[in-house]
Amino acid sequence: MRIDNISIKETTVPSLKQSEKPVEKSFGDTIKDAVSKVNDLQSGADQVANKLASGDSVEIHQAMIAMQKASMALQFTIQVRNKVLDAYQEIMKMQV
Repeated sequence: MRIDNISIKETTVPSLKQSEKPVEKSFGDTIKDAVSKVNDLQSGADQVANKLASGDSVEIHQAMIAMQKASMALQFTIQVRNKVLDAYQEIMKMQV
């Protein structure tokens, strides 16, 4: 079994010039992007699980990591949804 070295890549944050303004996205677009990323993680985990089940050459630890990432992303999304619904219900209970 081959063990690769752990390498840390430095990421640089691009600085905004005076003329450049950050792109503002709506709340709906942000939610759509997040759900799309969760969906991509889920489909990737499904593909890895199918490859593992069919006997293709897939490292077991990679399959487990992909499935765990997808599971955690889905659980996080569900918890965010629950918090948003709770906040909405609290706002609807307010008297005007």
